[in-house]
Amino acid sequence: MNVRDFADALGNRWERVPLRVRLTAAVLALVAGSLLIISVSTILALHSTFLGTIDQELKDKFETLGLDEVAALSDSEGSSQLGIRPNQYIFSMLNYPDRRHDLPQSQTDAPNFTLADIEAHPEDAFTALAADGSVRWRVYAVSGEHLRQTIQENQEGLDPAQQIDSAPSFSDYYALSYNLKHFDRTVAGLVWVDVLIGVGVLAGLAALGFGLVRASLAPLRQIENTAAMIAAGNYSQRVPPRDPETEVGRVSMAINSMLGKIESSIRAREYSEGRAHDSERRMREFIADASHELRTPLTNVRGYSELVRANPGMPENERQHYIGQIEEAAKRMGLLVGDLLHLARLDQERPVETEPVDLALLGHEAVSSHSVVAEDYRFEFESVPGAPTVVVADRARMRQVIDNLLSNAVRHTPPGTTVTVAVAAEDDEVVLRVADDGPGMESEVADRVFERFFRSDGVTHPGSGLGLAIVAAIVRSHGGSVSVRSEPGGGTEFTVRLDAESQED
Repeated sequence: MNVRDFADALGNRWERVPLRVRLTAAVLALVAGSLLIISVSTILALHSTFLGTIDQELKDKFETLGLDEVAALSDSEGSSQLGIRPNQYIFSMLNYPDRRHDLPQSQTDAPNFTLADIEAHPEDAFTALAADGSVRWRVYAVSGEHLRQTIQENQEGLDPAQQIDSAPSFSDYYALSYNLKHFDRTVAGLVWVDVLIGVGVLAGLAALGFGLVRASLAPLRQIENTAAMIAAGNYSQRVPPRDPETEVGRVSMAINSMLGKIESSIRAREYSEGRAHDSERRMREFIADASHELRTPLTNVRGYSELVRANPGMPENERQHYIGQIEEAAKRMGLLVGDLLHLARLDQERPVETEPVDLALLGHEAVSSHSVVAEDYRFEFESVPGAPTVVVADRARMRQVIDNLLSNAVRHTPPGTTVTVAVAAEDDEVVLRVADDGPGMESEVADRVFERFFRSDGVTHPGSGLGLAIVAAIVRSHGGSVSVRSEPGGGTEFTVRLDAESQED
C-alpha cells in the first residue's frame, strides 16, 4: 500500500467516526498541542535563564581572581582558596599538549573536555559530559594571558607596597566547571509535572467535552429522529424550532420550510390519487346504475315495438296505446339521459358563471310556479323583508335546486300536504329551507337520499332517483352544503346553506 492509498483509507475510516467523537478528538488535539507548546516553551525558557545565570557566575569567578589565589592553585588544597564547593565546582588548568590538572582531584565524575573544546568556544561557556556520562557540566574557560591581564587591572587601584611584583607562571588555559546534576533533576521533575498535569487536564476535558458536545448535538439528533418519523409516513412532523440567530436554528427553519413543501406536495398527490380513485369508482357506479335504469325503458320500447310489428292487424286503438307506451319510455329515457349528462358536467367541476342572486326572490318565483302545477298541495313562502339574502351563484342552477326540492316534496307526499319554502340570513350565510308536513322518512332512508339512483323500498311513483343527487352536486359546486332532517310522521326538511354576498362585492 502506497502513501496515497493509506491516506485514503485513513480518511474513509475517519469519515465513519461519529461527529461527536470527531469534535471531541479535535478539541483534545488542540488542547494537547497548546499544552505541549506551553510546557516546551516554559522548560526552554527556564533552561536558558538558568544556564545564563550559571555562565555569568562562572565569569564573575574569574574576574575576581588575584595573584595569591593563582599561586595557591598549585596546592592540592587550592580549591579552598578559591571559595568553591568541591562537589559543585571543578577548577582545571590546562597546558599544551594534553596536560590537565583538576582541583579537587578526587572528583570521579569530572567533565570530559580538551583544549580543542575550549578553543572551539573562545570566551563562551559550553556543556560537557562526565567521562562516565552520568552528569552534565557547564564549563567556562579563559586563556592564561587573559587571566594575567585581568589580575593586573584589578591591582591598579592598590597601594604599590601591597602589589605583588613577581607573578607566578600562568597555565595556557584555566577552566571552571559547574555541576548541572541538580538543574537536570529540576528540569526532569518539571517535565513529569507537566506530563501529569497535561494528562489530567486532557482526561477531564475529554469527559466534560464529550458531554458538552453530546448536549450541543442534541438538536441534530432531533432532526435525525424527525427525518426517521417522516420516512415512516408521519409527514406532519417538524423539527423543534430554535433561535434563528444560531446555526442550528437556521438549519431547523430551512428544514421545516422544506418539510412543509414536501408535505404539501405529498398531500396534493394523495388528494389527486384519491380523487382519481373516487372518480373511477363513481364512474363504475354511474355506468352500472345508468345501465340498470335504462334497461327497463329500453326493454319496454323493444317489447312494444316487436309486439306492434308482429301484429299488423292489431286494432288501431291498441296500436295507439302501445305507441304511447313507447313514447312514455322514450321520454323517460330522455329525462334520465339529460339528468346523467347534467351530473357528468357537475362532476367535472367546471367553473360556474356566477352573479348576485336573491334567493328570497328566486324561492318566491318557484313557489308561485309549483302552486299552479300542483293544485292539490298547499305552498307557503317565508322570508324576512330587507334581510340580506343575496348570494353569488348561477341563477339557473339555483332555480333548479329549488325546483327539484319542491318536486321531490310533491312526489313523496300525499295531496293536501303543506310545503313551505323559507329563506333567511344567518351570520355570513343565506339559508334556504324546504319543509313539508308529510309522512317523513326513516333515518336509514334519510342518510341515503342524496345518493344517485337511490329510491326507498315501496316507491311506486316514477322517477330516476337523480333529483336530490343533482341538488347536492349543484350546492357543492357553489361551495355550500345541503342536509336533510326527517322522522316518520314528522315531515321532512331540506336545508341549503350558501355564503352570503360580500358587502365589498
